[in-house]
Amino acid sequence: MNYRARAARELDAMGAFRSPWLRPAFDAVDREMFAPAQFWTLATDEKGLHPVIDRSADFDAWQAGVWDTHNSLITQMDDGRTPADGPARGDYTSSISALDIAFEKLNQLDVEPEHRVLEIGTASGYHTALLAERVGAAQVTTIEIDPALSAWGADNLGKAGYAPYVVRGDGLAGHPESAPFDRIINTASLRRIPAAWRRQTTDGGIILTPFNTLYANGGLLKLRVHDGIASGPFVGSASYMWARSERPREPARNPDTYALTSSPIDPAQVLDGTWAQDFAIGLHVPHIAIDRQRDDDSTRRAQIRDDTGASVTVVRYTDWWEDGAVTVWGERDLWAEVVTAYTAWRTASQPHVTRYGLTVSDEGQQVWLDKPDHVLRR
Repeated sequence: MNYRARAARELDAMGAFRSPWLRPAFDAVDREMFAPAQFWTLATDEKGLHPVIDRSADFDAWQAGVWDTHNSLITQMDDGRTPADGPARGDYTSSISALDIAFEKLNQLDVEPEHRVLEIGTASGYHTALLAERVGAAQVTTIEIDPALSAWGADNLGKAGYAPYVVRGDGLAGHPESAPFDRIINTASLRRIPAAWRRQTTDGGIILTPFNTLYANGGLLKLRVHDGIASGPFVGSASYMWARSERPREPARNPDTYALTSSPIDPAQVLDGTWAQDFAIGLHVPHIAIDRQRDDDSTRRAQIRDDTGASVTVVRYTDWWEDGAVTVWGERDLWAEVVTAYTAWRTASQPHVTRYGLTVSDEGQQVWLDKPDHVLRR
């Protein structure tokens, strides 16, 4: 089967080529030249392991995976400590983005041929090559924090005939030597927009980045910069792994003192909603992480922590109205904060993700609903 042709048809059907330059770029850049000989699949097997697809063992399966429009290729686990020589369980720390989200981001970038572009996260170099097809390789600076990935991406790009400026370093610092940039596009999730990006973006330029909270991931944020202030809406969803310096910290032990209370609402109503509901709640309580759990006896619980570890709350789904359904360690009742955020979302008529936005200045970040002066949280 011609998997590349099938991917083109699928992308075309979903509107991924609505920016006219993207179909020629898709045809020009051979994704297979940027895929490793072995990679892990996102789907896990019955043991919970990510299987490896090996080009030499099953070329047809390898090609099908490379041109899969909806699934990314896991190319690194545990910062390179886990070799791609067999099924594995671990934290995936680099991937080649799925075609659907890669092209959606490029549609949202509004990039023109004369633009100077900064890309954060070179990885394989595939995305870099697509950008080079639009603006020319000389107009692209791409940064990768991982030395092995940076060398691999640069090698892939060179073999494919592209010569962008490949930098090994921390992309959150931008690249002052190549600034200013008309477009900055990031390929890892953040909770905070770096000041360096605003300062290195031309007036009227765009910053496009995945944006997470500890509570929920997956927002795609499109900011336009004017007078050093970046502001704009969420334009959709984009689930990416964390930028390395933004990774959540390991949870601390529970504080020693605790209190028992009840829940004012059925936890399932708050915790079993859609991704859009979770993302909206997270925008209200961005420094709270949640871990949904099921005990051996099938009792469902949710453990909620703040990012300092000073407060932890556990809420039980069953008999939620009774004292003891909620256990609060530390000074803050985090379940009460989540319920308040959920109530605010419901009161606002359950707004879609794209009604939210962010403004970033030297004074900090402000989350807003519908317009920048309707601030929800500073």
